[in-house]
Amino acid sequence: MNKTRSSNNDDPEWKFFDTARIHVQGGDGGTGCVAFRREKGEARGGPNGGRGGRGGSVYLICDETLNTLMPLRQRVHVRAAKGRNGLGKNKDGSSGSDIYIGAPPGTVIRELHTQQVAGELQEPGQVLLVAKGGLGGRGNAAFLTARRTAPKLAERGEPGAQRWLSLELRLVADVGFLGQPNAGKSTLLAAASAAKPKIANYPFTTIVPNLGVCDLGGGAGLVLCDIPGLIQGAAQGAGMGLAFLRHVQRCRVLLHVVDGTSDDPIRDFHVINQELKSYDEFLAEKPQVVVLNKVDVPEVQERQEELLQQLREAAGHTRVLAISAATTENVQQLMSRLRKFVLAQPKPDLPLLPQIDLSKAGLDYDADDYEIQSDPSYPNQWRISGQHMEQIAKMTHWEYPEAVERFGRQLEAMGISDELLRRGACDGDLIMIGTYDFEFSPGQKNPYIPPDLLEEEEARFGLGEQQRRQQQKGSSDSDELPTWRPFTQGGFLDMDTEELQGFGEDDDWELLEFNEASFDEDDDEFELEEGDDVWISDGKDDQDKDASFGK
Repeated sequence: MNKTRSSNNDDPEWKFFDTARIHVQGGDGGTGCVAFRREKGEARGGPNGGRGGRGGSVYLICDETLNTLMPLRQRVHVRAAKGRNGLGKNKDGSSGSDIYIGAPPGTVIRELHTQQVAGELQEPGQVLLVAKGGLGGRGNAAFLTARRTAPKLAERGEPGAQRWLSLELRLVADVGFLGQPNAGKSTLLAAASAAKPKIANYPFTTIVPNLGVCDLGGGAGLVLCDIPGLIQGAAQGAGMGLAFLRHVQRCRVLLHVVDGTSDDPIRDFHVINQELKSYDEFLAEKPQVVVLNKVDVPEVQERQEELLQQLREAAGHTRVLAISAATTENVQQLMSRLRKFVLAQPKPDLPLLPQIDLSKAGLDYDADDYEIQSDPSYPNQWRISGQHMEQIAKMTHWEYPEAVERFGRQLEAMGISDELLRRGACDGDLIMIGTYDFEFSPGQKNPYIPPDLLEEEEARFGLGEQQRRQQQKGSSDSDELPTWRPFTQGGFLDMDTEELQGFGEDDDWELLEFNEASFDEDDDEFELEEGDDVWISDGKDDQDKDASFGK
């Protein structure tokens, strides 16, 4: 029992997979650093925080040594390395290493949820970016300006792109074999090449595609592809044709093998062509070569000329040949003609398919591409969605108040605050961006400051709530507190204006007026008595005079 199970697992038919689903994720970027230069003899050294490293990306590379997607099915989750964080002394973090995943030629890559085609790997060495790594966050050295000489903010690393992919293998061959089950396709492949497909006298002996190379000498060989037999209704899922018809879409020529021992070979020929047209009209228009197989059977030999003439009329061309795959009769002649016919055909071009660019990350999208949603069932709540904007929120370092203020300026510059007011948003409404919630406050400089920072500011200064109410009401009554102004803009006049103006009256200066009549240097009545305090200067000459005068 165990031996049988082991032999089945080693059978190549059990190891062939032409579909796979994988999850790819680019590495996150490193976080920027907030640091300042502190060295002896260097006063006010300024910011020197470095930026984080770039996260690694995930690539798919075409590997001609592979012919199945089995390695990808064994490695479902692929994640690139993260970037290192920035350090002080302007040291940038190192970038994460990229990951390259091998895939066989003919692999079609789609985004799993939308099923949009992202690309196809055809040439060996071809590379396709499927998950871009995130950018590294900037340190505070990058925010240094002439006005802001000591910035205390940094950015978090940009999260790497992540998505589910659907991979589909379409084997790349020169000639693809078509025909009813048990028509002799595998026998023909074994006779024309060194391939050893499974051959038996019952239908559906071939359950997976087989590849073989016919060496004719004097150049590259002819690549042959044998797929399982087709029956009526294969395009709708009958039999095994639906699962493997994709493998002949890349073939330049189709070889239609007709079983001469069938009850109605001409009907079989029409059934196969009808299934090709139902599955893909582009596939049905590919050039075909028709062969009448099993002419070594006496019954077929008797009707050979009649069947060949009927096949020429049904096919509409004269590319019809009688062969015997079992005895290799006319097989070499068929391969030689096929080679000349293949070389004369242009490379197959598929019709244009819808494309999706997987090389974009969040910041690569348009900043104006956002959407504001509201639900009447949940009043005073607004959901803002957009790739660029949500990525900015993820990269904001919320622990630094300057970073929070910068986030508010970014959203104001994008016109989101004005759009919310236009749609009827009021003070105190809930604003949701990704996983972050904010309280809408249009009267503030930054309407997106989180509530915890507002409470901390109010507890520290005590006047924040009253000032916000005054700004929102637009009132200028004298009984309310005046609007706060910076010191450089005349703020020192706001609290003591009346006192400073009242001090300018004449009565307040009477004590400081100089009365010349109260003191006269020539007055004889002025005499210095013993014990009086005398103020002397620090000069040497004055000290000598004062000393003599005191005596």
